[in-house]
Amino acid sequence: MLIETHSHLNDKAFDADRKAVLERAAALGIARIVEIACSPREWPLGEILAAAYPAAVRCAFGVHPEYVKDMAPFSLPELEAYLQKSCAVAVGEIGLDYWWEAGRKDEQFQLLESQLPLCAKYSKPAVFHARNGKEPAQNAYAELLAVLKHKWTHAPARKFRGVLHCFSGSWADAKTGLDMGLALGVNGTFTYKNNHDLRDTIKKAGLDSIILETDCPYLPPQSARGKRNDPSYIAEIAAMIASHLGASNGQVADKTSANAFDLFGTF
Repeated sequence: MLIETHSHLNDKAFDADRKAVLERAAALGIARIVEIACSPREWPLGEILAAAYPAAVRCAFGVHPEYVKDMAPFSLPELEAYLQKSCAVAVGEIGLDYWWEAGRKDEQFQLLESQLPLCAKYSKPAVFHARNGKEPAQNAYAELLAVLKHKWTHAPARKFRGVLHCFSGSWADAKTGLDMGLALGVNGTFTYKNNHDLRDTIKKAGLDSIILETDCPYLPPQSARGKRNDPSYIAEIAAMIASHLGASNGQVADKTSANAFDLFGTF
């Protein structure tokens, strides 16, 4: 069994064949998919997708930092309503993005901090987005982790209380996150030819610390660069991790699935 912990299947890239994509994923043994509904427009679409595939699809609901300019305070009660839906398994994705929205840093902090209390209020883990900027000083990982250390008190009984999605930080960032109870989300970027630092970091972290994701339709693995990503590539990502960490494909599948359940609970 494999678990896809981060997809955007409601993206328009899937409008022509969404059903076929989900059926292909199921045929390949991908038992669960977490759809990330990370803007107010996407919340109802996420619920509809989960209702259409109740055995497979669950949702994270939140507001991505990219949408900071679109988020009005009155939307938070609506977000809370979605977090109480039966399909809701996480708050997210939320966080800091200094690549696209570096000029809105203060607004991003406000948006992030407004959503952090929802984890404790609704007993949900968080899916965190962090992307550093073009300048060395624009360190989204360091600033996100500092905020979490001081302003995020949620501590569920499970092993993990959140995930650093699409992890691309340093080993120091990874170690800080792991010490705070955060899993590392590993996707197609792990397979990129020159991404040696990330592979070394994930090897240091070990299988006990990672979950699998695609972030589809973005970031396909090396074999599909330039093409649309989809959940079926989880198997290829898992195989690359197995090869690099000296584990079997079955061990990677079993451990990363167990980690996903430790993060999201019985879902």
